[in-house]
Amino acid sequence: MKRIFLTSAAVLGLAFCVSSCSRTEPAQMSEAIAKVSQPAAQNSEPVVKVAQMGGAAAAAARNYFPVKRCINMGNALESENEGDWGYTIRERDFHTIRKAGFDTVRIPVRWDIKIQPQPPYRIDPALMQRVIDVVGQAQNAGLGVVLDVHHYRDLMAAVSPKDADKFLAIWDQIARAFAAAPSTVYFELLNEPTEADMGELNALYAQALQIIRRSNPTRAVMMGGNRWNSLDTLEQVRFPRDPYLVATYHDYGPHEFTHQGASWEDNPPPMGTKWGSRKDRAELNEIVNRARSFKDRTGLPVFVGEFGVINSVPDNQRAAWIKARRKAMEQAGLSWCVWDYSAAFNSYDMSTERWKPEILDALVGR
Repeated sequence: MKRIFLTSAAVLGLAFCVSSCSRTEPAQMSEAIAKVSQPAAQNSEPVVKVAQMGGAAAAAARNYFPVKRCINMGNALESENEGDWGYTIRERDFHTIRKAGFDTVRIPVRWDIKIQPQPPYRIDPALMQRVIDVVGQAQNAGLGVVLDVHHYRDLMAAVSPKDADKFLAIWDQIARAFAAAPSTVYFELLNEPTEADMGELNALYAQALQIIRRSNPTRAVMMGGNRWNSLDTLEQVRFPRDPYLVATYHDYGPHEFTHQGASWEDNPPPMGTKWGSRKDRAELNEIVNRARSFKDRTGLPVFVGEFGVINSVPDNQRAAWIKARRKAMEQAGLSWCVWDYSAAFNSYDMSTERWKPEILDALVGR
């Protein structure tokens, strides 16, 4: 199988090619990223051409979201500066993940604090280049990639005109930067809106999708509801008429178990909560059955973009919760993405450079 490499090309800021491709010089690369980080005029034609699909890619398009098992690269690029929260993404991590049996990674990115404060809201070229490099590393390891807009806190809380303009400018730049990427790079519009009105979010989602479709007419794009991407609000998402959409929700229930002792919460649940009662399992079945019903009724793929248990809980208890959910999701035909690789909900132990055996078995074992 040919390996795919990313490089910044002077015409479009990002080109995917096989290993025989030549690399651009640093000066050309900087110029290219500067160009692609500049938002396009609102009504302009796409600035890049979408790569033509060969036989294998055309076959993949018939299943535009083949994701099965995914892991979040949390606490890296969604921090103010990568590494501030204790983790910097390493190229070798992607090979470790692929070898363990995962097919996709989700890369949370906080863009809104790395843009110009005024129009045209140009993304910091260094951040864009870093994201391009990381996506390329994941693809070279044989992994699909979910790219999102993460921790845009003002927009998560309310849709203001200025934040809407910033959000659309961000997606214009991301879409053009990754226009030539393989179909296994996926876009997720907004992670975990909280109190933002769903009617206003739906209007904003439709605008963002329109912008993305100028340069990415067939890329899978995900949308989810407010209240932290709750399944309860997924029904309120108005999915535009588009054949390449994916529905997403997050599942950390019950919160009293999965987040006990979470230091970042004002009033974290106390330690000592257990999971596994008849009531707990009935709740799990009810959630998964609702998600399956939504998938069957709408025909949309459903992606559980986050689920997991904080590592202050003993691993055997974490593993029981994770395995029960993972198996139920797979039986229902749902794609999933565990939170996370190496942070507070970790599956991998950075101190030993080994997977946590009970957690890995819960995710990819029988």
